[in-house]
Amino acid sequence: MVTPLRTYILGVDPGRTTGIAALSIFDGELTHHSLIQCSHDVPRWLVGHMLEACQPVDRLVLAIERFVVRRRAGQSSDAAAGEITRDLIGHLGAVGDYRGAAVYLRAASEVKPWSTDKRLEAAGIKGSTAMRHAADAARHALYAAVKDYGLPDPLSNRGKT
Repeated sequence: MVTPLRTYILGVDPGRTTGIAALSIFDGELTHHSLIQCSHDVPRWLVGHMLEACQPVDRLVLAIERFVVRRRAGQSSDAAAGEITRDLIGHLGAVGDYRGAAVYLRAASEVKPWSTDKRLEAAGIKGSTAMRHAADAARHALYAAVKDYGLPDPLSNRGKT
């Protein structure tokens, strides 16, 4: 008899406005998701609580969008936004380590081409179009779920029910 695995993945799009996406996966199937969009001070305490509250699970994952300095980032926000984002990434990574989560940092340029709106929709992750930052967090969570933890690609024949 094979024991089913329980996996909990938090995706985070850090910044002045932060998106958080929680995915619960049971035996290779996405069973629940939650999307949150909040100010940057909320994830400092919320992510730790979410990682603790989901226990017991077999695999605990924190997938954070890595901050990449580029021309567009500098134009689209004030100087403090980059500092807030980098500080939040460091804090959340430490929280993930403390809670025993596998922590992944990936650039948006690595995740977004694969984690399209169509793929989020096929996975059943609804409500992401209204909250852009939460949708980006969901992209990171879904990417980790499929690429690192064996969730079937929702656009593949195996991923369709």
